[in-house]
Amino acid sequence: MSNVGTFILVAVCLGMGYLIEPVVFELRNKDRNKSAAVEKMPVVKKEKPKPKPKPKQRPTVNIDLGLVKPADYPGRVSLFEPLEINHEGLTLSLKEGAQIIPVRLEGSDLVFKTEGINVEHSVDVDQTDFKQLVLPVMNARIQREAEMKRIEDAKPVVLDDSAIVACVQASVESGAVNEFKAEQVTEWLVGDDMEFDGATYQTGLVTFKSETILGTQQQKAIALIEDGEVVKWLWAKTSLEMR
Repeated sequence: MSNVGTFILVAVCLGMGYLIEPVVFELRNKDRNKSAAVEKMPVVKKEKPKPKPKPKQRPTVNIDLGLVKPADYPGRVSLFEPLEINHEGLTLSLKEGAQIIPVRLEGSDLVFKTEGINVEHSVDVDQTDFKQLVLPVMNARIQREAEMKRIEDAKPVVLDDSAIVACVQASVESGAVNEFKAEQVTEWLVGDDMEFDGATYQTGLVTFKSETILGTQQQKAIALIEDGEVVKWLWAKTSLEMR
């Protein structure tokens, strides 16, 4: 290529450079301005949706309602949920926590009254705190009744005079004592309470005829009675146990 051609080529390249540079510079400035604008824009945080309120956890009370007696009822119970009562065309709205008066149980329903309205209504007993309030009272009553029964069962059986005589006669007739038979007895009496071997017994006294080497003699025996039964026979003179 001649020198003239080279010179022309260099001139063309320089001319294109002057034309292209302003365009490139302007594009760079636009990109920088755009980036700066993006950086200056405030960042908006998305708010997390509020969690839905969890339903209230009611205490689970296992109780046999068939064991509950009116004496166990609390004076007032509270509603767990709002309740509407319709009476004679009027609607009474009871709020959650409202107090009602328990009257009786019908299955799993609690029949109740409200203050000022002497009319009975019913609600599922689990919609109230009836069980929670009744349980400790009922358990305390059942424990008292069990203790009273235990004490009652522990009391000794005390016989009256006629029962003592009948008890002694039944013991002789059953063969509980071998020293005499019922036909030998001439007298059946009630004795005083007697202490023997550290225990106290009701007693029956028996007089009977006995054949000895000295002839017929009157002998006496004592029947020791415990809890309505003859448990021992003793010779009246010596307090030795009979066979």
